[in-house]
Amino acid sequence: MQPWLAAVIVTWVAMLVLYFGLAATLRKVNVLTAELAAIRAGGTAKAGGIRITLPGYEGRLVLVADGSCPTCHVAVKALNEVGMHAKPVLLTYEPSAEWEADALEVRVDSQAWRAVAHLSPPVLLSVDSSGHVAHLALPTHPDDITRSLAAWGLLERNPT
Repeated sequence: MQPWLAAVIVTWVAMLVLYFGLAATLRKVNVLTAELAAIRAGGTAKAGGIRITLPGYEGRLVLVADGSCPTCHVAVKALNEVGMHAKPVLLTYEPSAEWEADALEVRVDSQAWRAVAHLSPPVLLSVDSSGHVAHLALPTHPDDITRSLAAWGLLERNPT
């Protein structure tokens, strides 16, 4: 075989390998983008692919928030205004004086914070009776809080 022919064949094989690698990467990016868009648009999602356990938060609604995040303060205000059967928990790593959370129980819990620190706050979590996160939402607007709570069946019904 002539050297130029071998070089052409090796080049084409390398280009095909790179093409398939790029196609696989773009497919993953598209899947992740669609999943994030569904969470953001719907305000809610099943936590199926994300396995988070929060011991000590069984059966509670948890808002994970960071004091330097303006959206987190909006989410806290929105959750303060929503009627709930049980007092929701505001999970943070900062002193409770940082927050105006009258209707929320503020917990500074570094171990629980580490379990959810990979998510971008604010994060609204519904924790089931075994301590696993059953639902999660990434609220970007105050209406996302009530929409998520209604979808999860946690919104207190007012009799009319």
